[in-house]
Amino acid sequence: MFLRKTIAPAAAGALFLAVAFALASPAPVAAQEVVQDEGAFYRAWHDASQAADNVKAIAAAKAYLENYPTGQYADFIKKWLGPAQMAALDAAIKEKRTPDMITVGREILASDPENLNVLYALAFNIRRNELLAAPPSFANAPAAVEFAKKAISLVESGKTLTGVQTFDKNATLAWLTQILAVNEAKSGSPAEAIKLYQQSTSLAPGDPAIAGQNLLRVFTLRQSAYADVAKAYNAFPEADRAAAEPKPEVKAAKDALNAEADALIDAAAGFVAFAGAKGLAPAMKDRVNQALETVYKGRFPEDAALEGLKKILAAKGAPAM
Repeated sequence: MFLRKTIAPAAAGALFLAVAFALASPAPVAAQEVVQDEGAFYRAWHDASQAADNVKAIAAAKAYLENYPTGQYADFIKKWLGPAQMAALDAAIKEKRTPDMITVGREILASDPENLNVLYALAFNIRRNELLAAPPSFANAPAAVEFAKKAISLVESGKTLTGVQTFDKNATLAWLTQILAVNEAKSGSPAEAIKLYQQSTSLAPGDPAIAGQNLLRVFTLRQSAYADVAKAYNAFPEADRAAAEPKPEVKAAKDALNAEADALIDAAAGFVAFAGAKGLAPAMKDRVNQALETVYKGRFPEDAALEGLKKILAAKGAPAM
């Protein structure tokens, strides 16, 4: 995956730097005690780096710089630390160690807050490993939203991913916006989630991995809302629902049901048309289509041949049957 490729090259020089540091001669200092103390911190880093223990070496490097920010080895270790942290982030992404990935990513961002590659990698991999996993996890959803919003701001300001030859601004924004939509849906804000899913789809309307996922999730949210208003409407006695002049509260419930039915029909038709045009999983397409036809028949019982539904699907680009 290109995300790892964009951060991995920075680690390539780590071994060379470690060797170079080992061969460097320490600059003379005045106090022998200070030299010995600083040397101990340096040797802790040097030994760990030579042993290829990146975690321990990073900790030792940070300890050295904390105690000797202007020490004789400070410049050497600073040059080593950046690539080493990128290598640690790359490893955490590869091994799907999300908490470690976030920890290392935050350390990098502390000194380089506009590193779009790191922000995007963090947001994208939390999305992939947790938000859209089966079953999903939202333990790190707040972090994903934080990173996604920062990345969106940078992309919209003109920043691009380093090392990506064909950077697609709209697709990048679509992925990031989808993260915000998933979080809003989980947080109990379906209207805002739908708005964000639609915004994401508009940025990458032909991408099955983005638009297909968005359209399906909008259908699911619309289906849930329809079920709620249907339950509320059906709670009225049948005599009240069948009355020639229904009570105001019954009429309001019926209007709400029709509005949700129309929204659900539109969402379901959008997914069915897209799935047919892009060759998405037939089983999922058929399941949504079955729900679509059921709701359409309830909304327009007079259209037994479903001619109106066929026109809706055709307008949304469904392949001719």
